Amino acid sequence: MAVEVRDASPRHNLLKIESFSLLSESGIDKFESNEFEAAGHKYGNTDENGSRHISVYLAISGTTSLPAGWEVNAVFTFFMFDQLRDNYLSVRGKMRRFQPVKSLWGLAKFLSHNTFKEASNGYLVEDKCVLGAEIFVVQRQAIGECLSLVKSTDLFKQEWKICNFSKLGEDWLSEEFTVGGYKWKLWLYPKGNVNNKGCNISIFLKSVDAKDFDHHEKVKVNCSIILKDQLNGGCKKLSYCIWFSTTTLTWGYPGFMPLTQLRDKKKGYLVNDCIVVEVELKVEFKRSVKSLS
Repeated sequence: MAVEVRDASPRHNLLKIESFSLLSESGIDKFESNEFEAAGHKYGNTDENGSRHISVYLAISGTTSLPAGWEVNAVFTFFMFDQLRDNYLSVRGKMRRFQPVKSLWGLAKFLSHNTFKEASNGYLVEDKCVLGAEIFVVQRQAIGECLSLVKSTDLFKQEWKICNFSKLGEDWLSEEFTVGGYKWKLWLYPKGNVNNKGCNISIFLKSVDAKDFDHHEKVKVNCSIILKDQLNGGCKKLSYCIWFSTTTLTWGYPGFMPLTQLRDKKKGYLVNDCIVVEVELKVEFKRSVKSLS
């Protein structure tokens, strides 16, 4: 609780009680105020005279008109008017969640009877007192997010025999293939990409989907690109592990193999103007962040 004295009156509710002493004498140990509204919600103020303290509570009223699963998070402050000094004792409670299973919160020991009745404190004057309440409702404006990580163990293999190699244009793209729920293509530059023009064959893996990812979505893959030796049964295999995202749409090797080595007939990589390329691909992790409604 936070206790302080302030001059400003309560913003939302003031309750004046006359002939306070007659409450107990008449057998009234609980009094409920009329409804009042704060931040679009209606509340009732309850004053209980017991356990040698004045207890003050707030309850949301009219809950039958609220949507199913409703909840209201609020910080409330209760006040007692000092009639001698013309200011208010204010006691602020913790933030509380009002909901169907708990629609009433307050302070069981707002003010002791001895403090309340002590004449010099000014709370009870000529058997009259004034209480108040102020409520700050915390509107839900935070953006809820859920981080999801999914691990996969499936290994995908795909082989392509690319013929008329010497007649290919600047680049060659395979048909789409799906691994881990994502679409991919093999991207090959027969005579090298921009930085390796005329020197090397360049081979990349291209993510078809990554351009449409949100900025949190990523896919981690283990990829091996293999150029097969069709004569001797060997191969050249290069592997990597990388996260594909909106900033990483392709990944591979600009200098996969020198063109002089590729064209060497003894090596067996280019036979009858055909090469055989294989991709081994495993989507290890999928990472995404979704908004919570």
